[in-house]
Amino acid sequence: MNYGCFLERMHNVQDTYGYIPETEIDKIARDFNIPRAKVYGTIKFYSMFHTEPTGKYIIRICDSLSCHINSSHQLLETIKTYLGLEDGQTTKDKLFTLEVVECLGYCGEGPVMMVNEHVYIHVNESMALEILKKCV
Repeated sequence: MNYGCFLERMHNVQDTYGYIPETEIDKIARDFNIPRAKVYGTIKFYSMFHTEPTGKYIIRICDSLSCHINSSHQLLETIKTYLGLEDGQTTKDKLFTLEVVECLGYCGEGPVMMVNEHVYIHVNESMALEILKKCV
């Protein structure tokens, strides 16, 4: 199996639907002649893949050691309170999905917040709320 093609296919499906639906998991497994469990395993390994519909804006809060030391937990609590969400949840209007991730690769710049593909560094609570308000 060409793993690069496999991942590209997964990205294409997610770009099309916003997540990887069950029916597409079956097609991918069949097309690559691999068990469904291998497709699921890959989806669960990479935090950027989803099996459920997500919000228009996916908010990722880094909780690596360096971000945690720089108070990412306070940033997370502010966003959770503002949106009324817990980690992994999506607002009822399907506008925001909140995810806590292990590392966004900006150690030394934390706390770090990512909204879709845009990365924000040195984020404090008021900055986070302004960023979210601009999304609406």
